[in-house]
Amino acid sequence: MNDQASTLRTMASNTMPMEISAEKQRLQSGIFGKTQTGTRCIAVTGGKGGIGKSNLAVNLSLELGALGNRVTLLDADFGLANADILCGLAPKYHLGHVFAGIKGLDEVVVNISDKVSLIPGGSGIEDLANISGNAREYIFAELQLMEENTDFMLIDTAAGIAENVLGVLLSASEVVVVATPEPTCLVDAYATIKVILRHAPTKPISLVVNNFVGMAEAKQVYQQLNSAVYCFLSSQIEFLGMIPHDSMLSEAVREQVPVVQYAPDCPASRAIRLVAKQFNQQKQKDRDSRIQLQSFWETLANS
Repeated sequence: MNDQASTLRTMASNTMPMEISAEKQRLQSGIFGKTQTGTRCIAVTGGKGGIGKSNLAVNLSLELGALGNRVTLLDADFGLANADILCGLAPKYHLGHVFAGIKGLDEVVVNISDKVSLIPGGSGIEDLANISGNAREYIFAELQLMEENTDFMLIDTAAGIAENVLGVLLSASEVVVVATPEPTCLVDAYATIKVILRHAPTKPISLVVNNFVGMAEAKQVYQQLNSAVYCFLSSQIEFLGMIPHDSMLSEAVREQVPVVQYAPDCPASRAIRLVAKQFNQQKQKDRDSRIQLQSFWETLANS
């Protein structure tokens, strides 16, 4: 993957960008400043793989879209990108081709539904800061223009706390940590939260407990994790929701259909719908309060 990313950077530096519209030029003019946006950028992460974060990101995107929001889903799990697979898609191009100047952003974006678009990640996003010149400015303008036309941007990150993952987490306006009741998963989730708060003490972090058997078990997971965060990090995390163990979710994965479409009334789908409603309600409060958020792409590019 490093060789591929290096090749993309070389191609990008040698590629002349296409003609840039006045709107994109307007965005470029603020590339080194902090642009305000109404987009809620939510990074979905976890301390380890196989805990259901990609499923949550995909299905939460669809539920937010069903509530009338314009949603962009970015698959930023470069090593094990699978959001497209969960949707039964096989994109030919990904974000790396945009960085290389081979394709425009509109040519790699895939529509999952009328309201939800997927940006296949590929490799290279972690090297955004290393792309220089007109290519970098053009790419930034393309990405930020798309962000301006989005209510929610959800980012399915890689698991763990590697440097490129941390950059994405710190650039998002908020982070959702997915954890299961397994003790090792709780330890890894705590480690992830600890690193985030070390770099961004005021970053809003919430927890979704996945694959629980009883409601008491899910609440205990949150209480244990939040107590550790409070005692050792002098902070707190919010309890966003819980998704029960559901055989329909596994079946939907095998069929490569998001569970909220495959079995909209199953327990897992209903739980994800409740999480989406919470985000939607907060969006309305933000609009009423005229709260503006920092651009994810600008923050990432300047980090």
